[in-house]
Amino acid sequence: MTSRRAVPVRAFLAVAGAATLIGVADIGREAWIARKVAYLEGFDPAWNKCVRAEPASEAQQPRLYLVGDSLANEWPTGGFDPRYDPVHCGMSSETTAQLVQRFDRFDFLRPGDVVVLISGVYDGVGASFAQPERLPDFAQKAAERLLALARLARDNGGKVILSTIVPPFDPELLRRPFWRESIRDFSEKANAALRAGVSGDPGIDLLDVARALGGDDRRTPDIWARNGLKPNAAAFAALTAEINRRLSGTR
Repeated sequence: MTSRRAVPVRAFLAVAGAATLIGVADIGREAWIARKVAYLEGFDPAWNKCVRAEPASEAQQPRLYLVGDSLANEWPTGGFDPRYDPVHCGMSSETTAQLVQRFDRFDFLRPGDVVVLISGVYDGVGASFAQPERLPDFAQKAAERLLALARLARDNGGKVILSTIVPPFDPELLRRPFWRESIRDFSEKANAALRAGVSGDPGIDLLDVARALGGDDRRTPDIWARNGLKPNAAAFAALTAEINRRLSGTR
């Protein structure tokens, strides 16, 4: 038989436990934001543009440069058209503004080289925490930066495949304390601006992620999800196959 004294004690412990969890979540959230700010403030634009790349003059075959944020950095290279040597040029958690600092020129490109541009996810993360009225401007600026980089690469002789921003998946449990649904507004607006900017602009091929993976600009089906923001191996394989079709001239 439970004593009357035990009930208040259990209730107290339950409340204390809940308060502790909330406190831990708040500390985790603040630490997460602090890490992002520290990373941004510590960015070095002199960081090597491409990971483990031999000088372009020593390349034996045309290169496929994966330029962008962590999606570019984590993209598996094994499935690309073997005529091309894939090179990672990504940086984790990078925004389009930082990407522009790294790639202010594409003078390393040689005839036949390909540039795949994929970025903007972390612009969306930041914009989702900003005042709602500022989100459309952030989305437009992200699209304009990506379009400017695509044109710069094209004007330096590269074949350019510009990816739309990967629309979010459902957030995983650990991401939910930080999640803002307005990130979907960002991807929708930024991708519309990218499509409008590429239309009629020769030499830039648009890789429409939403359409390639059977979603829309607000949500990518969770069958392709590794977490709330990043695609899994199957999604990368599907996008790699789509890029290969572009390289071979078939759609």
